[in-house]
This record gives sequence, structure tokens and C-alpha cells, in this order.
Amino acid sequence: MKKGMLMLISVVVLLIVGCSTYRPLTASTQFPADGSKYKILGRVETKKKVDKSGYTLLLKEAKKEYPEADDVVNIVIDSYEKPGFFGKSYRYKMSGIAIDYID
Repeated sequence: MKKGMLMLISVVVLLIVGCSTYRPLTASTQFPADGSKYKILGRVETKKKVDKSGYTLLLKEAKKEYPEADDVVNIVIDSYEKPGFFGKSYRYKMSGIAIDYID
């Protein structure tokens, strides 16, 4: 009986997790015009709740990975929707390219 209940719970959890998907929300994929005035540091990514996301948090994440980062460009935001027992929860996955402006 205990094994059957554990199996049932496992199947329900797998079905709920299997229904979550990422969906493109918006993209701003432009680099500054003059490529000789900046150095590309690398890609950064953060996943946050919808009400706790934004460019400033993405820049903060970029500065953690690359302390010399001045800006994040080529930003892509994906929406993540996860069904649950008490409704859906929403998160944003934000990614972009960290750059350092050359003086």
C-alpha cells in the first residue's frame, strides 16, 4: 500500500513538472554601434520571480560574474509558467551579453 501511494505521488509530480515550459517574451538584440569601444565579457543569465526581475537585477548578476561589466546588451527575456496545486507560478529567465566599455 505504501509503495502504491509513493508511486502515485511520483507520477503526479512528474506530470506537473513536465507541463512547465519557457516561452519567449521579449528580446532587445542590438549591440552598441561602434564595436571598437567595448569588450565582450560573456553571457549572463538570471531566473527571478516576475515581480523581482528587471534590467538592474540582470546588471547586478553580470557584475557578480564580471566585476568590470558596465552594461548588458542583447537581452532576451523568456517567461516560465509552472502549474501547481494552488494555481500557476510565473518566473522570468533573463539573459544577455555583459560588456565593458573601453575608455
